[in-house]
Amino acid sequence: MLIACICLGSCATEEPVDEQFSTCETSDALSQLTWLKEQFELIRNTPVSGIILYQFNSREVIEIQSPLMSSSNQSQYYCDGTKLDFDAPEIFQDFLANRVEVKILYGVDLWGK
Repeated sequence: MLIACICLGSCATEEPVDEQFSTCETSDALSQLTWLKEQFELIRNTPVSGIILYQFNSREVIEIQSPLMSSSNQSQYYCDGTKLDFDAPEIFQDFLANRVEVKILYGVDLWGK
């Protein structure tokens, strides 16, 4: 029994693993990426809006979602603020089919998976 107490006690003193999530190589993308901060301020007070982080073609893609945006849903950006070009419907369909949701950065996932 003494051995069990020693083992359990030593396990309890281990340092927790740091699982801090990084978005676009920042600890807080909403405040540290200027272009994203500006987009966030535009939708911040809009009900049922969101900012979603996806992986697509091995890159991080941030999607800004708001009911005020056009139905074309062309509001996807790379970390540097470059807007993705989805003018060709097949490219947008590829994005929809192959994106992987990583994290909701703000609000809700308005347009779903």
